[in-house]
This record gives sequence, structure tokens and C-alpha cells, in this order.
Amino acid sequence: MKIDKKLIKELADDIMLEISDEEADAFLKTEKELLAKFEKVLVINVDNVEPSFYCFDHLNNFLRDDNKKEVISKQELLNNAPKSKDGYVIIEKVVK
Repeated sequence: MKIDKKLIKELADDIMLEISDEEADAFLKTEKELLAKFEKVLVINVDNVEPSFYCFDHLNNFLRDDNKKEVISKQELLNNAPKSKDGYVIIEKVVK
């Protein structure tokens, strides 16, 4: 698929975005530069390279161990809540 100014304007219209001709030209220029960089990547010879599916060191776990902590009971929580009903804490509406 060829990317041109007309396609950019149509896509912008599809997502209800108004762009000027200058913005479309700038986007087109950036897109062409990006595609040129991808073309450079595509010519790299990777015939004798082992695939890497997970590049991070998964053998070492840097996270802390989970430790069970003392928690308050459900009844204590409900007793400390300003409002509760049927075993649930009632809070004020936070979304308008």
C-alpha cells in the first residue's frame, strides 16, 4: 500500500481529526524516513543468528519473596469503616 497525502487526509477524517496540508506533509515526510530505516533493517543477514524469544535474564529473580503479613479480620474492617452494609464498605461516589 502506498502512503500518500490523500491517504493521510482520509485516515485523519476517519478518526475525526482535522489536519492541515502542512501537517499532512510533515507526517508523510516522517513516514517516508521511518520506512527508509526499516528498509535498512530488512537487509541485515540473520541466517546464522539464534532466535531470541525472551531477552531478559529470567534465571535471576530480583523480586522480594512474598511474606504473609498479619491482616485485620473482615469484621474489624467493617467496624472501622464509616459506613457498611451487608458485609461491604460503602464509599462516596468518586466518578462524576
